[in-house]
Amino acid sequence: MMRFVLALWCVGAVCVALTNPLGEAPDEQAHFDYVRFLVHTHRLPVQCASPCISDVPGEGHQPPLAYVLAALVTWPLFDTGEWVPQALNPHFIWQGGTDAQALIHGTREQWPWQGTFLAWRLIRLISLLWVMLGLWLIWLSARTLTPPVVALGAVAVLAASPQLAFIGGSVSNDGLLFALAAAATYLMITATALRGVVWLSIVIALALITKQSAIVLLPMLIWPLWRIHPFTQRLKGAAIASILLVGIAGWWYGRNLLWYGDIFGFTLFRQTYQNMTLDFTTLATWQSAWQQLMRSAWGVYGWMSITAPSWWYLITTTISIIGICGVGIVLMTQLRHIPARWWGLAFVVTITSVWLVMFAATVGAVAWQTRLAIPAIPACAILVAGGLQYGFRITYTTRHVLIAVVCMALCQQWIWWYAVLPRFPLHMPAPALTAQALATPTEAVFAAPTAGGGIALLDYTLTGTLAPASTIDVTARWQALSRAPVAWSVFIWIVNEQKVVFVQQTQPLFPMIPTTAWSPGDRVYSTHQFVIPADLPAGNYVIQFGLVDPLTDTRAHRRSYAEKLMGDSVRIPFTIVR
Repeated sequence: MMRFVLALWCVGAVCVALTNPLGEAPDEQAHFDYVRFLVHTHRLPVQCASPCISDVPGEGHQPPLAYVLAALVTWPLFDTGEWVPQALNPHFIWQGGTDAQALIHGTREQWPWQGTFLAWRLIRLISLLWVMLGLWLIWLSARTLTPPVVALGAVAVLAASPQLAFIGGSVSNDGLLFALAAAATYLMITATALRGVVWLSIVIALALITKQSAIVLLPMLIWPLWRIHPFTQRLKGAAIASILLVGIAGWWYGRNLLWYGDIFGFTLFRQTYQNMTLDFTTLATWQSAWQQLMRSAWGVYGWMSITAPSWWYLITTTISIIGICGVGIVLMTQLRHIPARWWGLAFVVTITSVWLVMFAATVGAVAWQTRLAIPAIPACAILVAGGLQYGFRITYTTRHVLIAVVCMALCQQWIWWYAVLPRFPLHMPAPALTAQALATPTEAVFAAPTAGGGIALLDYTLTGTLAPASTIDVTARWQALSRAPVAWSVFIWIVNEQKVVFVQQTQPLFPMIPTTAWSPGDRVYSTHQFVIPADLPAGNYVIQFGLVDPLTDTRAHRRSYAEKLMGDSVRIPFTIVR
Protein backbone atom coordinates (compact mmCIF):
# COMPACT_ATOMS: atom_id res chain seq x y z
CA MET A 1 0.00 0.00 0.00
CA MET A 2 2.90 2.30 0.67
CA ARG A 3 3.93 1.95 -2.96
CA PHE A 4 0.46 3.01 -4.08
CA VAL A 5 0.56 6.12 -1.88
CA LEU A 6 4.01 7.07 -3.20
CA ALA A 7 2.99 6.45 -6.81
CA LEU A 8 -0.18 8.54 -6.41
CA TRP A 9 1.75 11.38 -4.83
CA CYS A 10 4.44 11.16 -7.51
CA VAL A 11 1.95 11.45 -10.37
CA GLY A 12 0.41 14.59 -8.89
CA ALA A 13 3.77 16.11 -8.00
CA VAL A 14 5.21 15.52 -11.48
CA CYS A 15 2.16 17.25 -13.00
CA VAL A 16 2.83 20.28 -10.81
CA ALA A 17 6.58 20.29 -11.52
CA LEU A 18 6.09 20.13 -15.30
CA THR A 19 3.25 22.65 -15.56
CA ASN A 20 4.25 25.26 -13.00
CA PRO A 21 5.97 28.12 -14.90
CA LEU A 22 9.68 28.25 -14.21
CA GLY A 23 10.59 30.55 -11.35
CA GLU A 24 7.06 30.69 -9.92
CA ALA A 25 7.99 29.23 -6.54
CA PRO A 26 9.61 31.08 -3.64
CA ASP A 27 13.15 32.10 -4.61
CA GLU A 28 13.32 29.39 -7.29
CA GLN A 29 14.98 31.68 -9.82
CA ALA A 30 17.82 32.41 -7.38
CA HIS A 31 18.21 28.73 -6.44
CA PHE A 32 18.50 27.84 -10.13
CA ASP A 33 21.01 30.65 -10.64
CA TYR A 34 23.16 28.96 -7.98
CA VAL A 35 23.27 25.74 -10.06
CA ARG A 36 23.90 27.66 -13.26
CA PHE A 37 26.72 29.61 -11.59
CA LEU A 38 28.41 26.38 -10.52
CA VAL A 39 28.12 24.93 -14.02
CA HIS A 40 29.65 27.94 -15.74
CA THR A 41 32.29 29.05 -13.22
CA HIS A 42 33.25 25.83 -11.40
CA ARG A 43 33.52 27.70 -8.11
CA LEU A 44 31.35 28.60 -5.14
CA PRO A 45 29.52 31.95 -5.16
CA VAL A 46 30.70 34.88 -3.09
CA GLN A 47 28.46 37.43 -1.42
CA CYS A 48 29.19 41.13 -1.14
CA ALA A 49 27.44 44.23 0.16
CA SER A 50 25.80 46.86 -2.04
CA PRO A 51 26.73 48.51 -4.38
CA CYS A 52 28.69 45.35 -5.24
CA ILE A 53 26.55 42.61 -6.83
CA SER A 54 26.84 39.14 -5.29
CA ASP A 55 27.50 36.16 -7.53
CA VAL A 56 24.09 34.69 -6.65
CA PRO A 57 21.96 37.45 -5.10
CA GLY A 58 19.52 36.19 -2.49
CA GLU A 59 20.78 32.60 -2.16
CA GLY A 60 24.57 32.85 -2.27
CA HIS A 61 24.71 32.24 1.47
CA GLN A 62 23.29 28.73 1.09
CA PRO A 63 25.54 25.67 1.57
CA PRO A 64 26.27 24.04 -1.79
CA LEU A 65 25.50 20.29 -1.61
CA ALA A 66 22.07 20.27 -3.27
CA TYR A 67 23.24 22.60 -6.04
CA VAL A 68 26.45 20.66 -6.67
CA LEU A 69 24.52 17.41 -7.04
CA ALA A 70 22.05 19.04 -9.43
CA ALA A 71 24.90 20.55 -11.46
CA LEU A 72 26.69 17.19 -11.74
CA VAL A 73 23.58 15.62 -13.29
CA THR A 74 22.49 18.43 -15.62
CA TRP A 75 25.65 20.31 -16.66
CA PRO A 76 25.72 18.98 -20.27
CA LEU A 77 22.31 20.55 -20.91
CA PHE A 78 23.22 24.13 -20.03
CA ASP A 79 23.65 26.59 -22.91
CA THR A 80 27.09 28.16 -23.19
CA GLY A 81 25.94 31.53 -24.52
CA GLU A 82 25.10 34.65 -22.54
CA TRP A 83 22.34 34.06 -20.01
CA VAL A 84 19.40 36.46 -20.10
CA PRO A 85 17.34 35.95 -16.95
CA GLN A 86 13.58 36.07 -16.91
CA ALA A 87 12.23 39.58 -16.54
CA LEU A 88 10.24 40.66 -13.51
CA ASN A 89 6.54 41.08 -14.11
CA PRO A 90 5.81 44.81 -13.79
CA HIS A 91 2.25 43.95 -12.72
CA PHE A 92 3.23 41.48 -9.97
CA ILE A 93 1.05 41.72 -6.89
CA TRP A 94 3.96 42.37 -4.49
CA GLN A 95 5.05 45.24 -6.76
CA GLY A 96 1.69 46.97 -6.44
CA GLY A 97 0.02 45.22 -9.37
CA THR A 98 -2.68 42.57 -9.64
CA ASP A 99 -0.87 39.61 -11.25
CA ALA A 100 -0.07 36.52 -9.18
CA GLN A 101 2.97 35.53 -11.21
CA ALA A 102 6.28 37.16 -10.47
CA LEU A 103 8.03 36.74 -13.83
CA ILE A 104 7.46 37.21 -17.54
CA HIS A 105 7.48 33.81 -19.24
CA GLY A 106 8.76 33.86 -22.80
CA THR A 107 8.75 31.58 -25.79
CA ARG A 108 12.00 29.84 -24.81
CA GLU A 109 10.31 28.32 -21.74
CA GLN A 110 7.62 26.59 -23.76
CA TRP A 111 7.57 23.06 -25.13
CA PRO A 112 9.73 21.56 -26.51
CA TRP A 113 12.14 22.39 -23.69
CA GLN A 114 15.75 22.75 -24.68
CA GLY A 115 19.13 23.61 -23.18
CA THR A 116 19.12 25.52 -19.93
CA PHE A 117 15.36 25.41 -19.57
CA LEU A 118 15.33 21.64 -20.01
CA ALA A 119 17.95 21.45 -17.26
CA TRP A 120 15.70 23.57 -15.06
CA ARG A 121 12.80 21.13 -15.47
CA LEU A 122 15.09 18.16 -14.86
CA ILE A 123 16.39 19.65 -11.61
CA ARG A 124 12.79 19.96 -10.47
CA LEU A 125 12.32 16.23 -11.03
CA ILE A 126 15.53 15.50 -9.13
CA SER A 127 14.11 17.47 -6.21
CA LEU A 128 10.96 15.34 -6.36
CA LEU A 129 13.07 12.19 -6.14
CA TRP A 130 14.62 13.50 -2.93
CA VAL A 131 11.16 14.13 -1.49
CA MET A 132 10.01 10.61 -2.45
CA LEU A 133 13.05 9.17 -0.70
CA GLY A 134 12.15 11.24 2.37
CA LEU A 135 8.57 9.92 2.39
CA TRP A 136 9.83 6.34 2.24
CA LEU A 137 12.25 6.97 5.12
CA ILE A 138 9.44 8.52 7.18
CA TRP A 139 7.43 5.35 6.64
CA LEU A 140 10.40 3.25 7.82
CA SER A 141 10.81 5.50 10.87
CA ALA A 142 7.15 5.25 11.80
CA ARG A 143 7.18 1.48 11.30
CA THR A 144 9.70 1.16 14.12
CA LEU A 145 7.34 3.01 16.51
CA THR A 146 3.81 2.18 15.40
CA PRO A 147 1.72 -0.44 13.58
CA PRO A 148 1.97 -0.33 9.77
CA VAL A 149 -1.36 1.47 9.36
CA VAL A 150 -0.21 4.35 11.60
CA ALA A 151 3.07 4.52 9.68
CA LEU A 152 1.06 4.73 6.47
CA GLY A 153 -1.00 7.49 8.11
CA ALA A 154 2.16 9.49 8.82
CA VAL A 155 3.06 9.41 5.13
CA ALA A 156 -0.55 10.13 4.18
CA VAL A 157 -0.51 13.32 6.27
CA LEU A 158 2.36 14.65 4.15
CA ALA A 159 1.11 13.23 0.84
CA ALA A 160 -2.18 15.03 1.47
CA SER A 161 -0.45 18.40 1.44
CA PRO A 162 -0.17 20.05 -1.99
CA GLN A 163 2.58 22.21 -0.53
CA LEU A 164 4.96 19.24 -0.37
CA ALA A 165 4.47 18.62 -4.10
CA PHE A 166 4.76 22.33 -4.90
CA ILE A 167 7.95 22.95 -2.95
CA GLY A 168 9.40 19.54 -3.78
CA GLY A 169 8.73 20.19 -7.45
CA SER A 170 10.75 23.39 -7.55
CA VAL A 171 14.48 24.03 -7.69
CA SER A 172 15.81 24.54 -4.17
CA ASN A 173 17.75 22.75 -1.46
CA ASP A 174 14.53 21.87 0.39
CA GLY A 175 14.01 18.49 -1.30
CA LEU A 176 17.44 17.18 -0.33
CA LEU A 177 17.13 18.60 3.18
CA PHE A 178 13.77 16.83 3.55
CA ALA A 179 15.34 13.49 2.59
CA LEU A 180 18.30 13.99 4.92
CA ALA A 181 16.03 15.07 7.79
CA ALA A 182 13.95 11.93 7.26
CA ALA A 183 17.11 9.81 7.22
CA ALA A 184 18.34 11.48 10.42
CA THR A 185 14.97 10.83 12.07
CA TYR A 186 15.13 7.15 11.15
CA LEU A 187 18.69 6.80 12.43
CA MET A 188 17.90 8.67 15.65
CA ILE A 189 15.05 6.25 16.34
CA THR A 190 16.89 3.06 15.42
CA ALA A 191 20.54 3.71 16.33
CA THR A 192 21.60 1.94 19.51
CA ALA A 193 25.26 1.26 18.79
CA LEU A 194 28.33 3.13 17.66
CA ARG A 195 27.71 2.28 14.03
CA GLY A 196 24.34 4.03 14.13
CA VAL A 197 25.94 7.14 15.62
CA VAL A 198 28.48 7.18 12.78
CA TRP A 199 25.79 7.04 10.12
CA LEU A 200 23.67 9.65 11.89
CA SER A 201 26.69 11.96 12.12
CA ILE A 202 27.34 11.59 8.39
CA VAL A 203 23.71 12.35 7.52
CA ILE A 204 23.59 15.43 9.78
CA ALA A 205 26.90 16.65 8.35
CA LEU A 206 25.51 16.33 4.81
CA ALA A 207 22.40 18.22 5.92
CA LEU A 208 24.61 20.98 7.33
CA ILE A 209 26.15 21.53 3.89
CA THR A 210 22.66 21.51 2.37
CA LYS A 211 20.99 24.22 4.45
CA GLN A 212 21.87 26.14 7.62
CA SER A 213 18.58 25.26 9.31
CA ALA A 214 19.90 21.69 9.57
CA ILE A 215 21.72 22.87 12.68
CA VAL A 216 18.57 21.90 14.59
CA LEU A 217 19.35 18.26 13.73
CA LEU A 218 22.50 18.26 15.87
CA PRO A 219 20.66 17.47 19.13
CA MET A 220 19.46 14.23 17.50
CA LEU A 221 22.89 12.79 18.33
CA ILE A 222 22.07 12.97 22.03
CA TRP A 223 19.50 10.18 21.89
CA PRO A 224 21.59 7.37 20.34
CA LEU A 225 24.67 8.46 22.29
CA TRP A 226 22.72 8.22 25.54
CA ARG A 227 21.74 4.64 24.72
CA ILE A 228 25.37 3.54 24.18
CA HIS A 229 27.07 1.77 27.07
CA PRO A 230 29.55 1.80 28.69
CA PHE A 231 30.39 5.45 29.22
CA THR A 232 33.75 5.14 27.45
CA GLN A 233 31.95 3.98 24.29
CA ARG A 234 29.66 6.98 24.63
CA LEU A 235 32.67 9.31 24.73
CA LYS A 236 34.17 7.51 21.76
CA GLY A 237 30.93 7.96 19.83
CA ALA A 238 30.83 11.66 20.67
CA ALA A 239 34.43 12.08 19.51
CA ILE A 240 33.79 10.25 16.24
CA ALA A 241 30.62 12.29 15.64
CA SER A 242 32.54 15.52 16.19
CA ILE A 243 35.29 14.49 13.79
CA LEU A 244 32.79 13.53 11.11
CA LEU A 245 30.78 16.72 11.49
CA VAL A 246 33.84 18.94 11.31
CA GLY A 247 35.45 16.91 8.55
CA ILE A 248 32.40 16.86 6.28
CA ALA A 249 30.72 20.19 7.01
CA GLY A 250 33.32 22.25 8.87
CA TRP A 251 35.07 23.53 5.72
CA TRP A 252 31.94 25.41 4.61
CA TYR A 253 31.44 27.21 7.91
CA GLY A 254 35.16 27.90 8.18
CA ARG A 255 35.05 29.44 4.70
CA ASN A 256 32.18 31.67 5.78
CA LEU A 257 34.12 32.77 8.83
CA LEU A 258 37.13 33.68 6.69
CA TRP A 259 35.13 35.48 3.99
CA TYR A 260 32.46 37.22 6.05
CA GLY A 261 33.47 36.93 9.72
CA ASP A 262 30.24 34.96 10.22
CA ILE A 263 30.08 31.15 10.20
CA PHE A 264 26.69 31.14 8.48
CA GLY A 265 27.51 33.83 5.93
CA PHE A 266 24.21 35.28 7.02
CA THR A 267 25.10 38.85 7.87
CA LEU A 268 24.70 40.20 4.34
CA PHE A 269 21.46 38.28 3.85
CA ARG A 270 20.08 39.64 7.12
CA GLN A 271 20.67 43.24 6.02
CA THR A 272 17.85 42.83 3.51
CA TYR A 273 15.35 42.31 6.32
CA GLN A 274 16.88 44.48 9.02
CA ASN A 275 13.77 46.64 9.45
CA MET A 276 11.22 43.80 9.44
CA THR A 277 10.86 43.22 13.18
CA LEU A 278 7.97 41.53 14.99
CA ASP A 279 6.38 42.32 18.34
CA PHE A 280 6.15 38.96 20.07
CA THR A 281 4.27 40.46 23.02
CA THR A 282 1.05 40.83 21.03
CA LEU A 283 -1.50 38.11 20.39
CA ALA A 284 -1.90 39.32 16.79
CA THR A 285 1.71 38.33 16.00
CA TRP A 286 1.12 34.75 17.13
CA GLN A 287 -2.26 34.53 15.40
CA SER A 288 -0.66 35.70 12.16
CA ALA A 289 2.17 33.19 12.63
CA TRP A 290 -0.27 30.32 13.12
CA GLN A 291 -2.32 31.30 10.07
CA GLN A 292 0.72 31.67 7.83
CA LEU A 293 2.23 28.40 9.02
CA MET A 294 -1.00 26.49 8.44
CA ARG A 295 -1.48 27.98 4.99
CA SER A 296 2.12 27.39 3.99
CA ALA A 297 1.84 23.81 5.27
CA TRP A 298 -1.27 23.02 3.27
CA GLY A 299 -0.99 25.07 0.11
CA VAL A 300 0.29 28.55 -0.78
CA TYR A 301 1.44 28.87 -4.36
CA GLY A 302 3.59 31.16 -6.46
CA TRP A 303 5.66 33.61 -4.48
CA MET A 304 3.19 33.28 -1.58
CA SER A 305 0.79 35.07 -3.94
CA ILE A 306 -1.93 32.45 -4.49
CA THR A 307 -3.88 30.79 -1.72
CA ALA A 308 -6.00 27.66 -1.86
CA PRO A 309 -9.78 27.83 -1.36
CA SER A 310 -10.89 28.53 2.22
CA TRP A 311 -12.67 25.17 2.50
CA TRP A 312 -9.34 23.42 1.95
CA TYR A 313 -7.69 25.28 4.81
CA LEU A 314 -10.69 24.50 7.03
CA ILE A 315 -10.32 20.76 6.40
CA THR A 316 -6.55 20.59 6.71
CA THR A 317 -6.26 22.90 9.71
CA THR A 318 -8.88 20.79 11.48
CA ILE A 319 -6.79 17.67 10.80
CA SER A 320 -3.71 19.44 12.16
CA ILE A 321 -5.47 20.63 15.31
CA ILE A 322 -6.92 17.17 15.99
CA GLY A 323 -3.48 15.62 15.61
CA ILE A 324 -1.83 18.22 17.87
CA CYS A 325 -4.56 17.85 20.48
CA GLY A 326 -4.12 14.08 20.27
CA VAL A 327 -0.45 14.49 21.15
CA GLY A 328 -1.48 16.69 24.09
CA ILE A 329 -3.93 14.06 25.33
CA VAL A 330 -1.21 11.42 25.21
CA LEU A 331 1.09 13.68 27.23
CA MET A 332 -1.59 14.23 29.88
CA THR A 333 -2.85 10.67 30.16
CA GLN A 334 0.07 8.41 29.23
CA LEU A 335 3.11 10.47 30.22
CA ARG A 336 4.86 7.71 32.14
CA HIS A 337 4.31 5.15 29.40
CA ILE A 338 5.61 7.11 26.41
CA PRO A 339 8.64 5.31 24.90
CA ALA A 340 11.88 7.30 24.94
CA ARG A 341 12.12 7.34 21.18
CA TRP A 342 8.88 9.38 20.97
CA TRP A 343 10.51 11.99 23.20
CA GLY A 344 13.26 12.27 20.61
CA LEU A 345 10.68 13.26 17.99
CA ALA A 346 9.14 15.81 20.34
CA PHE A 347 12.58 17.22 21.11
CA VAL A 348 13.31 17.78 17.40
CA VAL A 349 10.00 19.59 16.93
CA THR A 350 10.64 21.76 19.98
CA ILE A 351 14.16 22.73 18.91
CA THR A 352 12.98 23.55 15.39
CA SER A 353 10.12 25.67 16.73
CA VAL A 354 12.53 27.68 18.85
CA TRP A 355 14.84 28.15 15.87
CA LEU A 356 11.92 29.31 13.70
CA VAL A 357 10.91 31.93 16.26
CA MET A 358 14.51 33.15 16.48
CA PHE A 359 14.66 33.36 12.69
CA ALA A 360 11.40 35.33 12.64
CA ALA A 361 12.90 37.73 15.17
CA THR A 362 15.71 38.30 12.64
CA VAL A 363 13.89 38.56 9.31
CA GLY A 364 10.27 39.24 10.28
CA ALA A 365 7.01 37.60 9.21
CA VAL A 366 8.60 36.12 6.08
CA ALA A 367 9.95 33.39 8.40
CA TRP A 368 6.48 31.97 9.05
CA GLN A 369 6.78 29.33 6.34
CA THR A 370 6.60 25.61 6.98
CA ARG A 371 9.33 24.94 4.43
CA LEU A 372 11.74 26.72 6.78
CA ALA A 373 10.97 24.06 9.41
CA ILE A 374 11.72 21.11 7.13
CA PRO A 375 14.09 19.38 9.63
CA ALA A 376 11.11 18.79 11.91
CA ILE A 377 8.53 17.78 9.29
CA PRO A 378 9.25 14.01 9.46
CA ALA A 379 8.89 14.08 13.23
CA CYS A 380 5.72 16.22 13.00
CA ALA A 381 4.08 13.79 10.58
CA ILE A 382 4.75 10.81 12.84
CA LEU A 383 3.54 12.71 15.93
CA VAL A 384 0.31 13.84 14.24
CA ALA A 385 -0.45 10.31 13.01
CA GLY A 386 0.31 8.99 16.49
CA GLY A 387 -1.87 11.65 18.08
CA LEU A 388 -4.82 10.64 15.92
CA GLN A 389 -4.34 6.98 16.82
CA TYR A 390 -3.35 7.08 20.49
CA GLY A 391 -4.77 10.38 21.70
CA PHE A 392 -8.32 10.17 20.38
CA ARG A 393 -8.28 6.38 20.02
CA ILE A 394 -9.29 6.78 16.37
CA THR A 395 -8.97 3.31 14.93
CA TYR A 396 -8.45 3.44 11.21
CA THR A 397 -7.52 0.76 8.72
CA THR A 398 -5.34 0.73 5.64
CA ARG A 399 -8.49 1.04 3.56
CA HIS A 400 -9.50 4.20 5.41
CA VAL A 401 -6.05 5.71 4.84
CA LEU A 402 -6.12 4.92 1.13
CA ILE A 403 -9.59 6.42 0.68
CA ALA A 404 -8.46 9.56 2.48
CA VAL A 405 -5.29 9.79 0.37
CA VAL A 406 -7.20 9.40 -2.90
CA CYS A 407 -9.76 12.04 -1.88
CA MET A 408 -7.06 14.48 -0.83
CA ALA A 409 -5.12 13.82 -4.03
CA LEU A 410 -8.19 14.62 -6.10
CA CYS A 411 -8.66 17.83 -4.12
CA GLN A 412 -5.02 18.75 -4.71
CA GLN A 413 -5.34 18.29 -8.44
CA TRP A 414 -8.57 20.27 -8.58
CA ILE A 415 -6.93 23.13 -6.68
CA TRP A 416 -3.91 23.06 -8.98
CA TRP A 417 -5.69 22.86 -12.34
CA TYR A 418 -8.71 25.05 -11.58
CA ALA A 419 -7.65 27.46 -8.83
CA VAL A 420 -3.91 27.95 -9.28
CA LEU A 421 -2.70 27.25 -12.82
CA PRO A 422 -5.18 29.66 -14.48
CA ARG A 423 -3.47 32.42 -12.46
CA PHE A 424 -0.29 31.76 -14.47
CA PRO A 425 -1.23 32.73 -18.03
CA LEU A 426 1.42 32.59 -20.74
CA HIS A 427 2.60 36.06 -21.69
CA MET A 428 4.15 35.18 -25.03
CA PRO A 429 2.42 33.13 -27.74
CA ALA A 430 3.57 29.61 -28.49
CA PRO A 431 6.13 29.37 -31.33
CA ALA A 432 3.64 27.55 -33.56
CA LEU A 433 1.23 30.47 -33.36
CA THR A 434 3.79 32.93 -34.75
CA ALA A 435 5.47 30.66 -37.30
CA GLN A 436 3.43 31.90 -40.28
CA ALA A 437 5.46 34.39 -42.32
CA LEU A 438 3.81 37.57 -43.56
CA ALA A 439 3.73 38.94 -47.11
CA THR A 440 6.84 41.15 -47.18
CA PRO A 441 10.10 39.86 -45.66
CA THR A 442 12.57 42.44 -44.34
CA GLU A 443 16.13 42.64 -43.11
CA ALA A 444 15.66 44.99 -40.21
CA VAL A 445 17.01 44.72 -36.66
CA PHE A 446 16.07 47.62 -34.40
CA ALA A 447 18.27 48.43 -31.43
CA ALA A 448 19.29 51.37 -29.29
CA PRO A 449 22.07 53.43 -30.91
CA THR A 450 24.80 52.04 -28.63
CA ALA A 451 23.36 48.54 -28.08
CA GLY A 452 23.85 45.25 -29.85
CA GLY A 453 21.26 42.59 -30.48
CA GLY A 454 17.85 44.17 -30.66
CA ILE A 455 14.42 43.29 -32.03
CA ALA A 456 14.13 41.96 -35.57
CA LEU A 457 11.24 42.88 -37.83
CA LEU A 458 10.94 39.57 -39.67
CA ASP A 459 8.21 40.52 -42.12
CA TYR A 460 5.04 42.54 -42.45
CA THR A 461 1.78 42.81 -44.37
CA LEU A 462 0.24 46.08 -45.52
CA THR A 463 -3.55 45.89 -45.95
CA GLY A 464 -5.57 48.63 -47.66
CA THR A 465 -5.31 50.90 -50.67
CA LEU A 466 -2.61 53.57 -50.59
CA ALA A 467 -4.97 56.38 -51.50
CA PRO A 468 -6.38 59.46 -49.79
CA ALA A 469 -8.86 58.77 -46.95
CA SER A 470 -7.93 55.07 -46.90
CA THR A 471 -7.48 53.16 -43.65
CA ILE A 472 -4.27 51.13 -43.67
CA ASP A 473 -3.51 48.16 -41.42
CA VAL A 474 0.08 47.08 -40.85
CA THR A 475 0.63 43.63 -39.36
CA ALA A 476 4.22 43.01 -38.33
CA ARG A 477 6.06 39.97 -36.97
CA TRP A 478 8.81 40.72 -34.46
CA GLN A 479 11.41 38.56 -32.77
CA ALA A 480 13.63 39.52 -29.84
CA LEU A 481 17.33 38.84 -30.35
CA SER A 482 18.31 40.21 -26.94
CA ARG A 483 16.79 41.94 -23.92
CA ALA A 484 15.89 45.48 -24.98
CA PRO A 485 17.06 48.31 -22.70
CA VAL A 486 14.12 50.48 -23.82
CA ALA A 487 10.35 49.98 -23.79
CA TRP A 488 9.98 50.59 -27.51
CA SER A 489 6.85 51.81 -29.27
CA VAL A 490 6.09 51.78 -33.00
CA PHE A 491 6.18 55.02 -34.94
CA ILE A 492 4.42 55.50 -38.29
CA TRP A 493 5.15 58.57 -40.35
CA ILE A 494 4.12 59.62 -43.83
CA VAL A 495 6.50 62.16 -45.39
CA ASN A 496 6.92 63.60 -48.86
CA GLU A 497 10.09 64.17 -50.83
CA GLN A 498 10.61 67.50 -49.08
CA LYS A 499 10.53 65.71 -45.64
CA VAL A 500 7.22 67.36 -44.75
CA VAL A 501 5.35 65.15 -42.27
CA PHE A 502 1.67 64.45 -43.00
CA VAL A 503 1.04 61.57 -40.58
CA GLN A 504 2.85 61.16 -37.28
CA GLN A 505 1.71 58.38 -34.93
CA THR A 506 3.21 56.44 -32.03
CA GLN A 507 1.53 53.20 -31.01
CA PRO A 508 2.37 50.46 -28.48
CA LEU A 509 4.36 47.59 -29.94
CA PHE A 510 2.95 44.87 -27.69
CA PRO A 511 0.68 46.46 -25.06
CA MET A 512 0.66 43.42 -22.75
CA ILE A 513 4.42 43.25 -22.18
CA PRO A 514 6.98 46.07 -22.62
CA THR A 515 9.97 45.16 -24.79
CA THR A 516 12.23 45.50 -21.73
CA ALA A 517 10.65 42.24 -20.51
CA TRP A 518 11.03 40.30 -23.77
CA SER A 519 13.52 37.44 -23.77
CA PRO A 520 15.63 36.23 -26.69
CA GLY A 521 13.51 34.13 -29.02
CA ASP A 522 10.20 35.77 -28.12
CA ARG A 523 8.17 36.25 -31.30
CA VAL A 524 4.92 38.19 -31.62
CA TYR A 525 2.56 39.72 -34.13
CA SER A 526 1.52 43.34 -33.78
CA THR A 527 -1.15 45.28 -35.69
CA HIS A 528 -1.16 49.02 -36.28
CA GLN A 529 -3.66 51.20 -38.06
CA PHE A 530 -3.47 54.65 -39.56
CA VAL A 531 -5.47 56.77 -42.05
CA ILE A 532 -4.02 58.48 -45.10
CA PRO A 533 -5.24 62.10 -45.03
CA ALA A 534 -8.06 62.79 -47.45
CA ASP A 535 -6.46 66.09 -48.53
CA LEU A 536 -3.05 64.59 -49.25
CA PRO A 537 -1.71 66.41 -52.35
CA ALA A 538 -0.51 64.52 -55.42
CA GLY A 539 3.12 63.48 -55.20
CA ASN A 540 5.56 60.86 -54.00
CA TYR A 541 5.45 59.76 -50.36
CA VAL A 542 7.12 57.33 -48.01
CA ILE A 543 5.63 55.46 -45.06
CA GLN A 544 8.31 55.25 -42.38
CA PHE A 545 7.86 52.41 -39.93
CA GLY A 546 10.19 51.73 -36.97
CA LEU A 547 10.72 51.81 -33.20
CA VAL A 548 10.97 54.81 -30.93
CA ASP A 549 11.44 55.47 -27.23
CA PRO A 550 8.23 57.35 -26.34
CA LEU A 551 9.85 58.97 -23.31
CA THR A 552 12.77 60.58 -25.13
CA ASP A 553 11.52 60.46 -28.73
CA THR A 554 14.77 58.68 -29.66
CA ARG A 555 14.49 56.30 -32.57
CA ALA A 556 16.09 52.88 -32.64
CA HIS A 557 18.75 52.31 -35.27
CA ARG A 558 17.91 49.90 -38.04
CA ARG A 559 20.67 47.45 -38.89
CA SER A 560 21.00 44.48 -41.21
CA TYR A 561 21.71 41.02 -39.85
CA ALA A 562 25.35 41.72 -40.75
CA GLU A 563 25.27 44.75 -38.39
CA LYS A 564 25.24 47.26 -41.27
CA LEU A 565 23.46 50.52 -40.39
CA MET A 566 20.39 51.04 -42.61
CA GLY A 567 18.81 54.17 -41.16
CA ASP A 568 16.07 54.09 -38.56
CA SER A 569 12.98 52.73 -40.32
CA VAL A 570 11.43 50.48 -42.91
CA ARG A 571 10.41 52.68 -45.85
CA ILE A 572 7.39 51.96 -48.03
CA PRO A 573 7.11 54.36 -51.02
CA PHE A 574 3.82 55.19 -52.73
CA THR A 575 2.44 57.82 -55.10
CA ILE A 576 -0.76 59.87 -54.96
CA VAL A 577 -2.20 60.89 -58.34
CA ARG A 578 -4.96 63.53 -58.53
